[in-house]
Amino acid sequence: MGPGIVRTSAPTRAPHQRFRPGPAPAGATERSSPRRWFSSLYAGEPETCRRAWRPFLINCVHLGLLLAVFHLYQVERRPFQGHALESLAALAMLVLPAHYLAPLRWKKPIFLAVSAAGLLMVAGPAASVVVLAIAAAFIGTCYLPIPWVARASTCAAMAAAIVWARPSLAEAGLPEEVIPIAASMLMFRMILFLYELKHARAPESPVDALSYFFLLPNYCFPHFPVVDYRTMQRGYFADDIHLTQRRGLAMIFRGTVHVLAYRVVYHQMLIPASAVNGIEDLVVFIVCKYLTYLEISGQFHIACGMLHLFGYRLPETHHRYLLASSFTDYWRRINIYWKDFMVRVVFNPVIFRLKRWPTTAALATATAVTFLATWLLHGYQMYWLRGEWGFGATDALFWGTLGVLVAINVQFDARRSMARKAAQNQTHPALGFAIHGAKVAATFATIAVLWSLWYSTSVGAWLDMMGRGLGGSWSFPRLGMLVEMVRRGLHGV
Repeated sequence: MGPGIVRTSAPTRAPHQRFRPGPAPAGATERSSPRRWFSSLYAGEPETCRRAWRPFLINCVHLGLLLAVFHLYQVERRPFQGHALESLAALAMLVLPAHYLAPLRWKKPIFLAVSAAGLLMVAGPAASVVVLAIAAAFIGTCYLPIPWVARASTCAAMAAAIVWARPSLAEAGLPEEVIPIAASMLMFRMILFLYELKHARAPESPVDALSYFFLLPNYCFPHFPVVDYRTMQRGYFADDIHLTQRRGLAMIFRGTVHVLAYRVVYHQMLIPASAVNGIEDLVVFIVCKYLTYLEISGQFHIACGMLHLFGYRLPETHHRYLLASSFTDYWRRINIYWKDFMVRVVFNPVIFRLKRWPTTAALATATAVTFLATWLLHGYQMYWLRGEWGFGATDALFWGTLGVLVAINVQFDARRSMARKAAQNQTHPALGFAIHGAKVAATFATIAVLWSLWYSTSVGAWLDMMGRGLGGSWSFPRLGMLVEMVRRGLHGV
């Protein structure tokens, strides 16, 4: 351009720069992206930890509504624990914003501190100190620089010493809630943790170990799901935190429904065994006694749902166990954490040692050992939680019969050929639905009868009740009244 000629338009940008954003005017950056008082994602954090106020506040509102339901319907209030569940849920709701905003490296320590505070709220200072001392002794033993066998033997020796000294400790004034709380924390999770230490390639972090044993909802649920250590660590912020919290809220809601349904069954429908005097009474007693398990499934859902709020994505504890279509299907659906515990610690090691045996014999032996261990560990659990061993005749008959039924089902499943599966796939849908319904009904009836045996005071009392039910009246007056009510209702419409 010659002198005296002035450019009146901006110069053309080079082709490789035409689609690049130009420099922002002074002050535009501050106005377009205002400085936040919190960080949505700190350096080094996974994308699953990204913070966003709107979904988090929605989850908090849902948690508040559930807390209101706990208070209104007095969910899980017990004479010796009072408002334990409400208190722990309120504590979780109060601490959740701080845990949500904290960097990832601080989240587990915060969860551990909240769990310790929850223990203090539920058990009180004196009992909490003793529980902490017992837990410190067992967990500290796991980190001693001695062989694994010596560590496991030391833990077993300490447990035996507590069993031996328990009557004396009670006479000395030990708070009665100490042993059940410490046992619910340690009796099964210690087995899994020692199993992990034996097979782990690297040492486990003390913070991970402490956060595994000190779980916030544990203190209001003596019957607590056997959470797997490795599953818990792998599920930590494995998915978007808001989705994980939402899934946990759904589990808490489902558990609340189970607990309320149990309350209706137990207080409104269940009759005492001594009142059974006919077939209808027998059916009502057997079905309602089985449905009282809704309390345990509800507690498990609530407990694991609360852990989801802090980023732990865990599998469901039960999966429609009332609709199981076979005994192996029932074993897979009910108390899934226990099934996984037994498969990992008992079934798989036994089947691996018997790998040279014929498949039929190996499966039968592994199943028998698994159910023997289940019976022994349930009796062991009964002692720690109630102070008496659960090795009665009804317990042995229940687990023995269920083990035989599952073993037969396992053999049947192992021998099922692909041709038979193809033939089933070609079955008419209506016929297939009817067959499946019949299997579900038969499985439900069998398990319900076994359940009534398990909860009887003795085999003789159970046989006497069955005799009075089968030998009494075969009329169904309650069913007739219900049909008449429905008929009148339809007639009125």
